[in-house]
Formats: sequence, C-alpha cells, structure tokens
Amino acid sequence: MNSHDAARGEAQSDAPRRTTPSSVLRLPYSAAAVGTARRRVRRELADAGVGSSVLDDVEVVVSELLGNAVRHARPIAGGVLLLGWRIEDGEVTVRVTDGGSGRTVEPREAGPMADSGRGLHIIETLASSWGVVEHAGGLRTVWAALPLPSSPRPDLRIVR
Repeated sequence: MNSHDAARGEAQSDAPRRTTPSSVLRLPYSAAAVGTARRRVRRELADAGVGSSVLDDVEVVVSELLGNAVRHARPIAGGVLLLGWRIEDGEVTVRVTDGGSGRTVEPREAGPMADSGRGLHIIETLASSWGVVEHAGGLRTVWAALPLPSSPRPDLRIVR
C-alpha cells in the first residue's frame, strides 16, 4: 500500500478486477449507421474474447434490431438510437433503444416472395431469448441474448 492509498484507507490487491464487458453506442437514426455499428460491436466483442461463430450471429442480430428500429420506430430526441451490448452469465445481450412506434413488436409471417418481415424470426433462431421493454416517455428497448459456448474448443492438432 502506498501512502496515498493508505491515506484513503484503500488496500492494494494483486487480484484482477472483475468487470462485465459492455458498451453503449449513440448512433444516427439512419440505415447507413447499421454497418458501422455492426463492425464496431464485432471488434469490441472480439477484443473481449468472444469467438467468431458467436460474433457472426451477433452481427446478424445487430443488423436486424437496428434495421427494424430505423424502419419501424422513431428516433430518440436528437435523432439517435442507442445500441448496447453486455457479456454476462454466459451470454452476450444486445439491445437497441429507440423512440417507439406505437406498434407491438412481434414476429410476423412473410410470404415466400416478400423482401422483408423475417427479422424477428431470424433473431428467435439465433438468440436464446429476446424481448421488448417499454420505457417512460415512449422509449422502447428491444433486446436479444445469444449464448456463449460453455467452454472454449481446444485447437485441433494432427497426431502422427
């Protein structure tokens, strides 16, 4: 303990601090922001040790959640959306907060030739769970939780 720490009554420890990796991004309410957000989330999650198969799924979920917010909801004051992610309890949870729309968020049936309407079905397939939280002031958060593998796969080796 150095004198500064002692003066504040803090003990030093060699134990690593346990933090929950997470981030929140303010994004312009624009379809053009989706690709940038997808790449940034992928990079941050990769830096946190998330494997490539989960990263692929997270990118799809981010695209669908943001795309739905831009197509079907209003922006938050200032013309933005919020995109957040968190790693906790063996899952990556992704959430998008928008200004709401007055419509219920639910999967809909899309015909075989439809060019939209499959997003929430895709999220249901990739995520272990998803949901909607309605906030005061008309804000809404749609979230999805994707499971992380329970243990890392060992590198494959050829034995002769």
